[in-house]
Amino acid sequence: MKARDPSRMRDQRGMASFAVLLLAMVSVMLLSLMFYQNYAVYVTSEAFDSFRSQLVEKNGLAQIVKESVLAIHETAVTNSSNSLQTEITNRLGSMTFSSGVAVALNTPVASLPGHTFFPAGTAPVASNAACFSISPRGVGGMGNLLTSLVMLGPVADLGRLTVTFNRTVSGSAAETRTYTVNADLWSVPITNVNMVAYGLPASGQTPSAAPSLASGFFSAGVSRLVCTSNNPSNDPTAYPDLYVPNTPEQLPYQFRNVVSFSWNAYEYVWSSNYQNALLSAAGSSNTFDFSASSNPAIPGVTYSGGTLTITLASATSPTLAVVDSLGGGNVVVNGSGTSGAAFVLLLRNTAGGAGKTNVSFSGNNSRPVLLFAENCAVSFSGSPQFQGGLLIDPNCTITGTVTWFGHFSFYSLASPFPNFHLTLVDNAAVKTALAPLAPRILLVSSTAIR
Repeated sequence: MKARDPSRMRDQRGMASFAVLLLAMVSVMLLSLMFYQNYAVYVTSEAFDSFRSQLVEKNGLAQIVKESVLAIHETAVTNSSNSLQTEITNRLGSMTFSSGVAVALNTPVASLPGHTFFPAGTAPVASNAACFSISPRGVGGMGNLLTSLVMLGPVADLGRLTVTFNRTVSGSAAETRTYTVNADLWSVPITNVNMVAYGLPASGQTPSAAPSLASGFFSAGVSRLVCTSNNPSNDPTAYPDLYVPNTPEQLPYQFRNVVSFSWNAYEYVWSSNYQNALLSAAGSSNTFDFSASSNPAIPGVTYSGGTLTITLASATSPTLAVVDSLGGGNVVVNGSGTSGAAFVLLLRNTAGGAGKTNVSFSGNNSRPVLLFAENCAVSFSGSPQFQGGLLIDPNCTITGTVTWFGHFSFYSLASPFPNFHLTLVDNAAVKTALAPLAPRILLVSSTAIR
């Protein structure tokens, strides 16, 4: 029997030991890779959680600043008399953060720029905004809703407001950071949007169907903004994606600018404060009162046989008012064949259910006029072409046919104009002419960074 070679046996044992060692090394490497993979997943998860937490915090702070600005300067029936710092602090106090996280407002907070407009004061100088620009700055990236509203006509850039917040975490200095919220403010005339509609009247009645407008109501390029209740139990035409069950009459944050432009602004327009301000702007020398024993001589206004005739070409006052406190008054508005300075015509019926004021528009009109009609039976004869803005309250009715160049606002139930044939046309020149006299909306785009 042949004896085994000792050296060969040593080689085999060495190879086996090397194989075992290699296997052990590979196993250790695999275990290490698995550890690092799991650690990477853990770290990534932690980073994602941190990012998500920061995103929620930043969005919340951006909303707080936006709502605080609007609380003070929104075109609404009632505004806060608090300082911006107080409004932000109050909202910050109701915000819930993760355990151990504290967010505090840095002080002082800059004052808000003024937001006055006719008749309370002179409106800020407006110009057409650019989507992307260096000077004046563009609105690109400020949100689709804001951009679409700001780009429709002349607006005033009120600048950027910057607010900073300190974020601290107990026991973790690395998580301390500063959030900066930039709020961009724009003053926008309501007449920039061709049609603004609010589907529910102040009484809160429920419409049976969505507002229905006749075919051809809008020409190409006409902008429309419609806002109704967002509670399906109040309004079956409500948009379900806007419904928030725990706050059924508050629209989500992303629709805030739409609510400012339509719902809140329209209630402001028909509030007694704003209507009285228009009446004061006209003054006794430019106000015709059907119930008065005598009225002043007003350029462009004649009264005969129970009918008041207003000739737009001859009016000279920036504000002309007609008051009908008894109801049943008759008014004829003759259009102007030539252009001229824009002015406000207030048709105010305070008689309630005693009877509407009959208002008939006749002839074409090339002089932009901003018309406010309260509790009127409006009619158009001869299918005229009219330039201007027409805002009607919930108690108005309209009949006839007209091609209207400019702006139209209404506040009514479904199918509000069964006998009204309107062709609404966008006109940049009319928007520019009406901008200094129109109610203006403060739109805010707020973004938080760290």
